[in-house]
Parts: sequence; C-alpha cells; structure tokens
Amino acid sequence: MNLYEFEGKEIFSKFGIAIPKSILLRREDNVIKKYNQLGIKDVVLKAQVLSGKRGKNSGILFASNIEEVKLAVEKIFESNIRGQYVCGVLMEEKLNIAAEHYLSITYDTNKKQPVLIYSESGGMDIEEVDEDKIKKVWLDIRQENIDLDIPYANELWQCFLKTDARVMEINPLVKITDEKWIAADAKIAIDDDAFFRHQDWIFEPRTMLGRLPTDREIQVKKIDEGENYYRGTAGKYIEMDGDIAVLFSGGGASIANMDALFQVGLKPANYTEYSGNPPREKVTQLAKIVLSKPGLRGLWIAGGVANFTDIAATFSGIIDALDEVKPAYPIVIRRAGPNEIEGKRLMEECAKRNNLNLKIFGKEIAMGATATALVDMINKK
Repeated sequence: MNLYEFEGKEIFSKFGIAIPKSILLRREDNVIKKYNQLGIKDVVLKAQVLSGKRGKNSGILFASNIEEVKLAVEKIFESNIRGQYVCGVLMEEKLNIAAEHYLSITYDTNKKQPVLIYSESGGMDIEEVDEDKIKKVWLDIRQENIDLDIPYANELWQCFLKTDARVMEINPLVKITDEKWIAADAKIAIDDDAFFRHQDWIFEPRTMLGRLPTDREIQVKKIDEGENYYRGTAGKYIEMDGDIAVLFSGGGASIANMDALFQVGLKPANYTEYSGNPPREKVTQLAKIVLSKPGLRGLWIAGGVANFTDIAATFSGIIDALDEVKPAYPIVIRRAGPNEIEGKRLMEECAKRNNLNLKIFGKEIAMGATATALVDMINKK
C-alpha cells in the first residue's frame, strides 16, 4: 500500500525525523480557520495524491496570505493531477532551503536485501542525477543500527524495519542550517500483508489507481481480513471499465492474461486473482462480487497449472456463485492442477443444471488462446 505524504510524515516524526510544521485541509474544512491555526504567513499547499510529479502538474502551490491560500486550495481540489484523486491539501510552512538531498531505503528483489540510496542532489529531477553522484549502501535486516555519515540514515532504517516497509523515501531531504535537516516530502510503501502486526495502522481507503475504492473493491478486501487472513488469498480486486469479468489465479499469469484479453479486442470489467489454495468459502465470496457487476458480456476463468491449489475445491467456490447468479453470458475456463478431473466434472454438472454457455479447457491449450474462444462465443450470441 502506498501512503499519502501526510501519512508518511506522521510515521517519520515518530522515529525522530524532523518534518515541516503543517496542517491537513479537507474539502469541507474552513480554510481561513486552518490557515490561522497554522500561524505561518508564507506557506506551501501540496496536493495529497499517490503519484509523483506534483510540482510539474500544478499540485504544489505557494501562498503568502489568506486570499492566495483560498485560491490555491480551490485550484488544487479542482485539478486533475495525473488522473489521481486528491484526498486533501497539506498546508506547510515554506522552508528556507540551503540544500536539497535525496535519501531512501528500498528492498532490492534481485539481491533480496535492503539498500540505502543517498545523493547530495535531490529534488524534482532526481532520476536525471548521474550514477557517480549516488551512494548505495547494502543493508542487512539483522542490523539493529547503522552508522553512516548521512543525515537521518539510522532513523530511516529504524522506520523501515519497524513498519514493514517496502520503500522509504525522503525527496528532498532539506538542509536548513548546518545542524538542521527536514524531510520536506515523504514516500512510503508498506507491506499490505503486515496489517495484522500493526493494530495502529488505520489508513483511509485508497486504490493502486490513485482513486477512491468502489463498493465492490471494499467488499473484496474484507475477504482476507480477520483470523482467516493466512488461508490463501482471494481479496485482490480492481474494478475497471470493461464488460468481461475475470477470475484469474497466479500473479504473473494474471498479468499476461490481461494482455491477451486486450489483444483479442475485449475489455476487462475487473482485475482479480486468487492464490495460495484459498478455501471454498473465500472463492465463493470473491466470485459473487465479481459477477455482481452490471452489464457483463462474458466470464473468463483462467490460470496456470497449479502446484498445490485444489482445483476441485476452488471450482466448488465458483460453482456456488454460478448456481446463484446463473449468468446467461458465455463462460470460458482454463485451469489445471491437483484434483482437476473432479473439478472439471463438478463444473460441467453446474453448467448442465443451470443451462450455462460454458467451455472448459485444461493444460493442452495455452491460457491466452482461450481468450479467442471467449470472443467466438460472444460473437455467436
């Protein structure tokens, strides 16, 4: 989960990283009251979105009086900043900047260990900084502390370790005086699967697309919550604008299947996947929510050859939903793995008793090729 800047700064401050004096504005807030409450004349107004490049997209504005503040806040809330939902405006003190540095800790999936990245050239164009001006320090998660001549290096390391983070970034890390440094921005991505370890994690709803979640997205997320969080995964769902419902399994295969769907001229109504051998009841909940979207023209259930996922059990969950919904649109299934013969038998019985327009394939045909079969079935209707 990506955090908003104001959320990230709240976390930074708990670990001794200095942040600017600030106050968060919501759409319904009294701007004059908030400005007076902050008590600072020169301020910066920053759109709270989940994407970067705000400065180049009118998402960061400056003001020196209440009229300028009101105009800036109104402009930001009315803006479309890279297609992102603006959840708030962070009003901060304007800093007297002596220098802008860059500091981050992220997890390198190739080396399978964290790496600290530091540069004395920070700010909006950090991507263009020469490699020889960037310092990288590989870290070991068994290290309780790190001793580097870099401002806030150890504080950021503590923050990274204790918040189950994937990314911690301060850009820019601003030098105010020789002795004082401030995190002028905060980018944090946390591990969604670590929520059970952090009872204090109460974040407002958001999606990977930078918009508010739909009702279906909220419902699906609840499937993996609670004491059954460890029993497989069925709570991943992103609602989209198309009319082909999908139920995928396997992360890499799921992405490839989305590409295959577009290549044959179909548009997905959602992106979702289940994995890790989830129990029947979880798959049923997911399938019901996927099938509840109005205007569907087809259903594609696809996945690779499973190693340990019980095909019959997960198919039974989907069948529970099909028995209830009884969709009239075409359905194509491609799946294989443990208990696949029994799973196919159960699915064929479901199709017969509900008079479903359904075709089922195994590993003898590539996943992407079955998208073509779905197109043919839709065109024959």
